[in-house]
Amino acid sequence: MYDSILFSHHAIGVFSLFLLTCVLSGFLIFKKNKTLPTYYLIIMYLAYGTMFLGYFISYSLFDPISAYHRYLTVFMIFGIIAFIGFSYNFPKNIHPKESKIVIILSLVIGLGAWFHFVYKTYGKEKVFSFTAHQFSFDFGKEASAAILLCFIISIVILVRKILFYSSYSGILQKWKDYFAGSISVIRIPTQFALGIPIGIIKIVFAKGKEAIALRAFLFTVILNILNAYNNVLNKSGAISYDTFAIAYFILSVIAIFFIQSAYLNHSPEPTSFMVKILSSAVVSLILALGAISYVTVFAIDKANEKENIVEMNAVKKAIENGDGIYPDNVKYILSRKSGSGFFDHNYNIVFSNDSSFNSSTLQKGEAQYKKQELHELIERNKNKYRNKSESEILSLSSEELKGIQLPLHTRLYRMAGSFYTHYDFEIGRTRYEVGFSYREFREVIHNVARWLVLIQLGTTIFILISFPILLHVSLVNPLNKLLSGVEKVNHGDLTVNVPIKTMDEIGFLSLSFNSMVDSIRTAREELQDHADHLEEKVEERTKEVQEKMREVQQLKIQQDGDYFLTSLLAKPLFFNANKSAIVNTNFIIRQKKYFEFRNKQGELGGDICLTGNLRLGTADRFKKYTMAMNGDAMGKSMQGAGGSLVMGVVMNSIMARSAANKRILDRTPEEWLTDVYHEIHSVFKSFDGSMVISATTVLIDDESGEMFYWNAEHPFSVLYRDGKASFIETDLELRKLGLDSEYEFKVKKFQLHEGDVVILASDGRDDLLIGTNNGKRIINEDETIFLGVVEKAKGEIDEIEHNIRQVGEIIDDLSILRIGYQEVGAQTLTNGNSERDDSEEKTTIQNLYKEGRELYKNGEVQKAISILLDAYTTDSSNQRLNKLLGLMSFKEKDYPLAVKVLSRYLSYDPDTAELWHYLSIAEKRLGNLANALEAATMVNKLQPLNVQNLIHLSDLNRLLGNKDEAIEFTKTAEEIDPENKNVRKLKKLLEIE
Repeated sequence: MYDSILFSHHAIGVFSLFLLTCVLSGFLIFKKNKTLPTYYLIIMYLAYGTMFLGYFISYSLFDPISAYHRYLTVFMIFGIIAFIGFSYNFPKNIHPKESKIVIILSLVIGLGAWFHFVYKTYGKEKVFSFTAHQFSFDFGKEASAAILLCFIISIVILVRKILFYSSYSGILQKWKDYFAGSISVIRIPTQFALGIPIGIIKIVFAKGKEAIALRAFLFTVILNILNAYNNVLNKSGAISYDTFAIAYFILSVIAIFFIQSAYLNHSPEPTSFMVKILSSAVVSLILALGAISYVTVFAIDKANEKENIVEMNAVKKAIENGDGIYPDNVKYILSRKSGSGFFDHNYNIVFSNDSSFNSSTLQKGEAQYKKQELHELIERNKNKYRNKSESEILSLSSEELKGIQLPLHTRLYRMAGSFYTHYDFEIGRTRYEVGFSYREFREVIHNVARWLVLIQLGTTIFILISFPILLHVSLVNPLNKLLSGVEKVNHGDLTVNVPIKTMDEIGFLSLSFNSMVDSIRTAREELQDHADHLEEKVEERTKEVQEKMREVQQLKIQQDGDYFLTSLLAKPLFFNANKSAIVNTNFIIRQKKYFEFRNKQGELGGDICLTGNLRLGTADRFKKYTMAMNGDAMGKSMQGAGGSLVMGVVMNSIMARSAANKRILDRTPEEWLTDVYHEIHSVFKSFDGSMVISATTVLIDDESGEMFYWNAEHPFSVLYRDGKASFIETDLELRKLGLDSEYEFKVKKFQLHEGDVVILASDGRDDLLIGTNNGKRIINEDETIFLGVVEKAKGEIDEIEHNIRQVGEIIDDLSILRIGYQEVGAQTLTNGNSERDDSEEKTTIQNLYKEGRELYKNGEVQKAISILLDAYTTDSSNQRLNKLLGLMSFKEKDYPLAVKVLSRYLSYDPDTAELWHYLSIAEKRLGNLANALEAATMVNKLQPLNVQNLIHLSDLNRLLGNKDEAIEFTKTAEEIDPENKNVRKLKKLLEIE
C-alpha cells in the first residue's frame, strides 16, 4: 500500500485547502463564548475539510481503493447544510420556526443523498481518469442535484435576510410608497415591477453592518456555484481538468477566506485581532504556496514530457536506421496504419520491454479505455442533442470517436495490463506509438510534490507557532499593559505609568496615554486648588468679567457707530431713480444685520438695488431706456456692506457719467452693458477675491419692451406673465463679479409684453429655514418655491415678501426689485413726448425741493436731507437744491455729504465765499487739511478782511507745520480785531511752539 502513495499534480492544491479548513475550524473551536452560528460554521469547516481530505486521498493514492474517496467528498453536502443553519442564525434568527423545518429537511436530504451514493457505488466498477490522475466511480448525479438544491436554499435565505436588514430610500422606494395606497389593479403590478429593482439595489448596494456581512456570505455561495459551473465546463470538454483544478483551488480559498473575514469582522461575539492576523496570514501563505507549487509541478511535468519526446525521436531514428536499439525507459512500441480513430486499429507490437504488455492485455485495456471514453462522450452529447434518442446518441458518439484524429508528439494514455503514457509519430503511411510507464511518470511528480506538501505543512505549523509568540511579545503584551493602565485610570488611579519598551506604534500610543494621564492629574490638582480658593477667584474673575464687559460694551458702541456710518454712506447709493412712465420700478431691501446706535435703528448688509434712466443713440434719434440692478455682495455684515458700497459707488458713478444733464450716449444697449460689466468687474477684481458680488443688470427699451441684461451668478430672474411665473434664465451664464469666469461674456435679450412683470431678487428669497430635525436646521433647497410665491402674490412686491416669510424664516439679506412694463394705465413712450418727461422730471425735483424745505422748517432735518438727496441723485445740476442740501448736511455734521454737495455747487458758482468757508470747515473736520486750506484760501481771495477766516487760515497752517504763514495770518487778524479771543489763543499756541 505504501508503494501506491504517489502524489499527483492536484494533491498539493487540495492539501492546501484541507490545511486551511483545519486551521480555521481550530480557530473557532478554541474560541470562547461561542454562539450557535459559530458551531454551524465549525461543522461547515469540518465537512469541507473532510471533502478536501477525500480529494487529497484520491490524488495521492495510486490504487483502485482510492475510488472510495467519493464517500468523503460527498460530505460537502453536510457543509452546505451547516451553512444553511449558519445563514438562518447569523446575526440572529428572524424565522425560528421555518429554520427548524428547513434545516431538518435539508439534513434528511443530505443523509439520503449520502446513503444513496454509498449504496449505489459499493462494489461498482472503478474508473481511472488519466486527466484527473485518480480512481473514481462513474456515478453521482443525484448527489450533485442534492448539493445544488442546498445551495439554492442558502441563496434564498441570504437574499431574504439581506432584503430584511438592508435599507433603501431612493426614488424607486418613494414611487413604491406612493402607489401603495392605490387600487389593487394598479398597486399589485407596480409593487411587483418596482420591488425587483429595489431588491437588486438593496443587495448590490447593501447598507447596514448585518446586510454587508450577509452579502459577503452570498458572494461565497456564488463562488461555490462558479466552481460547480467549472466542473460542468470540464465535463463538456470546454476546459481541461488542469484548468478546472487550478480554478477550483483559487475560488475555494477566496470563498473560505471571505466567510472567515466576514464572520470575524461582523460577529457580535468578542474576538481578537490575533485570530484575524493569523487567519489572514495562513490564507495568504496557502494561496502563495499553492500557486508556487502548481507552477513547480507543471514545470516538472513539462520537463518530463520533453524528455519523453527526445526518447521518442531516438526510437524514430532507430527505426529509420533499422538497428533495433531503443532507450531503456521505452516500455513498448506499436505500429499501425495512419488514419483517424481513437480505437479499433490493427496493432503490431514492434517492441515490448514489459512482460505484462501483450496482445491480450492490449485488447482488454483498449476495450476498457474505449468503454470509458465512449461513456464520457455520450454524457456530453446528451446535453448537446437533447431531442435525440439514446440509440441515436450512441451511434453519433461512436462515429465521433472513430473520427477523432490523435495528435502527434503529444502525451497520450493507454491501458494494457498496466497504465502507460505514449507519444506517436509517423513514418510514411505508418503510425508508431512509443509507450512509457505511467507509474514512473507519477513517481517523477511525486518526488517533487511530496516535498511541496511537507513545505506547506511545515510552514503552516511554523506560522501557527511562531506568529502567536511574536505577536504576544511585540503586540499583545504591550497592549495588555496599556489596557491594564486604562482600567486603573477608569477606577480613579492617576498614578499609572505604562512601561514602554520599544517606540513602535504601541509605544507611541502608550507614551500618549502617559501624557494624557499626566495632564489629567495636573488638571485635577489645579481643580482642587481652584476649589480651595474658589471665593477669592470668583471675586477676582467677577471684576475681570465686569472690566471685559465694559470693554465689550465700548467696542459694541464703536462697532454700532461703524455700522451706522456705513449705513449712512449706503443709503443715498440705493436709490430708485427711475422716472419712466412706461417701466415702473420699486424695490425693498431687508438686510439681515439690525443694530441700534444712539437710539437710532438701522440695518446693514450686502444687498443692493438701483434704478435709473438712460438715453442711448444720437441727438436726433435716440431711445429711452430704464436701467435696473440687483446685487448681493459676498460676506456678512461689514464685509457684505463693503461690497455693496463699492457696487453702489461704481454704479452711481457710471449712471452719473451716462445720464447726467440729460446726456445722450452714442452707444447701443449691448455696448453700454458690456462697458458696465467690464468696469465693475475690474474694480472688484482688484480686491483679489476678498470682495465679490453677484448681480443682475437689465436695460429695458421703454418703447419696444426689449430687455437687455446680464446675470453674474445671481439667482435667476423671474418673469410673471398672465398669472404664471417662470425663470428667464435656465443655466449659469457668468461667474460673480471679481472672479475669473470660464463663460464668455454675452449680453442676453428678452422681449417683454404689455403687463409683464420681472422680479429680480437676491438668494435670501431661497435661503429659508423651513424646520428642524433632531436639532439640525432644515434649509430650503428648492429654488422653484419662489415661483409659487410670485404667483400667489400676483407679482406684487409687498405680497411677495409676506409670502416668503410664510414659507420659512429668512436667514440672509433679502432684496426684491420689481419691474413692471406697460402696466394698467401706462402709455407707450416715444421720442415725441420726451419734452413732457423732462417737464415732469423738473416738476418732480421742484416738489422734492419744496418738501425738503418744509420738513427742515418743521425740524425733521434727517427726512429733509433724505428727500433732497433723492432729488440730488436725479439731477445734481440744480444749484438751489445743491445749496440747501449742502448747508443742511453741514449743520447736521454729515461732512462727507456736505463736501460732496458743496464742491458740486462751487464748481458752477465759485464766487460764494460763505459756502467756501463751510466747505473748508467740513474738510478740516474730515482731516483733509490740504483741501481745507485750499478752500479757506478761496475765501481769503473773495473776503480778505474776514477775521473768522483769517483765524481759520492761521490754525490750518499751524496744523500743517507752516508756522511763518500761521503767524502772518494771526497778525493780520489781530490788526483788524485786537480783542478777538481766538486770536489770543493762537498767539499763545504759536509762542509755545
